[in-house]
Amino acid sequence: MPASTRRALGAVLAALGVVFVVVGAWTVVRLGPSGEAQFAATSRAPGVIVVPADVLNAVDTPVRVTAARRDGGALVLAVGASADARAILTHSAVSTVSAVHYPSGGLDLQAWGAGALTNISGADVWRLAARGAGSATLLVDQARAPETLVVTSGDSSALKDVTVTLTWADHAWFFEALAMATLGAVLAAFAFNDLWQGRVGDVPAKVTGRRSSEARV
Repeated sequence: MPASTRRALGAVLAALGVVFVVVGAWTVVRLGPSGEAQFAATSRAPGVIVVPADVLNAVDTPVRVTAARRDGGALVLAVGASADARAILTHSAVSTVSAVHYPSGGLDLQAWGAGALTNISGADVWRLAARGAGSATLLVDQARAPETLVVTSGDSSALKDVTVTLTWADHAWFFEALAMATLGAVLAAFAFNDLWQGRVGDVPAKVTGRRSSEARV
């Protein structure tokens, strides 16, 4: 392999190794040993908050959903089949979690509808539910996906200034990120060493060439 090609390949591998180290190390610090990824947003629009199936069931691991009211009022979190949830809330004012942003940890909320809210407490379509004053938490498994989660006040009064937090945790994510950082470090070390050896090897050749020219003169 020509020396120039080898140096170019070494530079590419070194850069790739550095990228792996930076991304892997940053992810290790971000997730921690628990492998926890957390996302949150505060709904300002009056109404219920909905976490649809494409977010709630986006990852094949349980998701912990926490809602907190600034005024300390009652909260109900309920999860059930998406079709049933849509039917109950079809005419209600809703703020839907439409996107999750990693690594910033943010959620996008999209408000729609302006109708009166429905008291969901009496419906028998909910598989899991949790209640609380000021805050409530519900751990949702993925056994019956697709499902939709709804956050309400427990009656027909509208919610406002409610912060919803979604947390996924998987220990494997931490070790995968650690493996990426380690692989990057090995790759970068190998590439930089090869580049250095090639540079050192070029020096005698240049010196020898210069001495041969001086001898001919």
